[in-house]
Amino acid sequence: MNARTLFALAFVVPALSSSQGVRVLDKGTFTVTVNGTRAGREDFTISATPGGSGAEYLSHARVSLGDRRLNPKLMTDSAGRPSRYEIDIKGTAGGERWMGSIVRGRVAAKMETASGIKEREYLAADGALLLDDDVYHQYYFVMQRADRGTIPVVIPRRNVQMVLRASAATADKVTIGQATLDARHVVLTEPGGVTREVWVDATGRLLKVTIPSKGIVALRDDPPGS
Repeated sequence: MNARTLFALAFVVPALSSSQGVRVLDKGTFTVTVNGTRAGREDFTISATPGGSGAEYLSHARVSLGDRRLNPKLMTDSAGRPSRYEIDIKGTAGGERWMGSIVRGRVAAKMETASGIKEREYLAADGALLLDDDVYHQYYFVMQRADRGTIPVVIPRRNVQMVLRASAATADKVTIGQATLDARHVVLTEPGGVTREVWVDATGRLLKVTIPSKGIVALRDDPPGS
């Protein structure tokens, strides 16, 4: 059994454990716009399942952005710390796959593209989370840490990490369809000054994500739980 098969099985086992206490923490879809023009859609699920050392979280999504299709799968512990991640990307320009593990502060990554396979290992900050480009439901885990002020994150396909600075949460409103929802609003600032803004409901479920410098808005299609 090769490494790719073993890695894939890590995500299959929790999915087959529905009779053993799997809980869906959040599930829904986002419409993604760029400068006001519809650019794509993200259909995601975040679930928790009992594990040997506590709850394990599995999040996965189907993302459509222009001609690209992204399929990310992330496994974390109950604090959002990632253990395994895989993303497949397909498009007219070709496909690629990133697979990696984060164990004891070390990232071991493999990127497969049409030009070959590249492997890399590097250290991650203690407690670093994972936040991939063009994948919005993963901000769910970042927002669990927002009250700490600073949040180290690994950007997997760029093989880099950064520390986001989180503002104090403020009360706000988000309109989704015909509903106006109470929300907590947090601004995340990168070291270079670029900001990302995130809105969640009282239980931490994502409502909206924006990246103002890129004109990106990811807005939930329906209120959580509807």
